[in-house]
Amino acid sequence: MRLRINHVLFIFCFAFFPLFSLAQVDGEEDVLPDSTDIEEVDSVEFIAEDNLEILEEDLDFDERLASYLDSLYQKDLKLGFTFDSSIIPGLQFYTIWDTIVINPYNEDLTNMDVSVPIALQDDDDCYFFPPCKGEITSGFGFRRWGRRLKFHYGVDVRLYTGDPVYAAFDGVVRVSKLSTDYGYVVLIRHYNGFETLYAHFSKLLVATGQTVRAGDIIGLGGSTGHSTGSHLHFEVRFKGEKIDPSRLICFPESRLFQDTVFIDKSFFVHKTAVAKVQAVSRYSKFHLVRKGDTLAHIAYRYGTSVNRLCQLNHIKRTTLLRAGRKIRVR
Repeated sequence: MRLRINHVLFIFCFAFFPLFSLAQVDGEEDVLPDSTDIEEVDSVEFIAEDNLEILEEDLDFDERLASYLDSLYQKDLKLGFTFDSSIIPGLQFYTIWDTIVINPYNEDLTNMDVSVPIALQDDDDCYFFPPCKGEITSGFGFRRWGRRLKFHYGVDVRLYTGDPVYAAFDGVVRVSKLSTDYGYVVLIRHYNGFETLYAHFSKLLVATGQTVRAGDIIGLGGSTGHSTGSHLHFEVRFKGEKIDPSRLICFPESRLFQDTVFIDKSFFVHKTAVAKVQAVSRYSKFHLVRKGDTLAHIAYRYGTSVNRLCQLNHIKRTTLLRAGRKIRVR
């Protein structure tokens, strides 16, 4: 009797186990890949506001991680187009088409001896569209970053997270990725020879190699990368060198100043000023104030005078020195 029962159980398991196994496999195929894909896409498409400070403060952020996340995100941006190298724009100015490095050209235009005409808009097939409408919160030029002097190579335009950002001119997307500094960034090479860069997106809507027209939506505004709030960081470049976008575009009125601009070395004089500041910075030396330090003690230690210290630090002889403050001594 016991042998017969065992025999029946064996037949039952043998007959139905493949069905249970098959059902389990089908369930995994239906659920697990989708769950994994959703998790990966969510982690790449959106950076929560709570995590932005971590990204901003982590100076050792691994670029390999950014490339990995970018590769995952690009899988979700297969839009059905095939890139044709014959449509690379600006071949009269460029010999390189790099889809990873933002500036692979290493050009120095501060001493260019020619004037290059660039058509911004014409009656044929060259159009302009404002990248976004909003108040300029930071212009092109030097600005203070804490106690440091930094050069801002674009214009910042205020917008809300999720606001659309548009391609300024017709062209082809050369870079679309996650960058340490720029966050989600898009760089477009245009047929007129310019390149424009759009940074700090919350979401990318174009992929590398995609053809875009002026006015196409290329991403949604945000505050990713080294950013302190939602805005668009917008740059205009020629052969990799940045120029002031406000010399081309009247942002308050969302229009061009002129249909054609002539690029010469005057567009790059800021590089000379930046080089001078960097040279001074390398030459400069600072003293970290400790408890009990006075200007007289510091001057004696570094072989200078109290008057010189006051000039270098824009302070008075009676200024109270607090511990932890940096005093420039040369």
